[in-house]
Amino acid sequence: MIPASIETDRLLLEPWGSEHTEMLVGLSSIPQMMSFIGPGELWSREKAEEVAEAARQHWSDHGFGWRAATESASGRLIGFLGLDFAGEGTAGLDADEYEIGWWLTPEVWGRGFAREGATAIRDEALNTLKASSVIARIQPANTRSIAVAECTGLTLDFTTTGNSGEPVAVYRLRAAGH
Repeated sequence: MIPASIETDRLLLEPWGSEHTEMLVGLSSIPQMMSFIGPGELWSREKAEEVAEAARQHWSDHGFGWRAATESASGRLIGFLGLDFAGEGTAGLDADEYEIGWWLTPEVWGRGFAREGATAIRDEALNTLKASSVIARIQPANTRSIAVAECTGLTLDFTTTGNSGEPVAVYRLRAAGH
């Protein structure tokens, strides 16, 4: 059974809800955040709202998904950790593979929050959902995200092209016995 919330040492990770839409609107308007997302373009409010709604619908359809990340000490919403299906469009990946990801506000980069949250999301996928593996799609120039993936046990599996034609490195961690 998927826990309603996940608590780590410093984070509270809660299911994505409509109250988190404005955070995504804000994050997707930060050039530093978006430089390694798809083609590296800022999102319009409409696109961010559509993506937020899709994330809410994913929870409804599958019982897991994105989790809003609140820093426990301050109570401040600092971003989200994603657990999703890879979906169509990346050569070499099956659409139903479990993917983890992280979008945290740049003010908290370098403090270990992405690693801490990604570890919890990885464990949810492998231990609770019994995924045979988890992947993370990362643009090769995104060294910060590569470091997070490697700290959570993912290793480079292969390189390919993403949905927008961008180069993508696929990092993977297989479950024990797979």
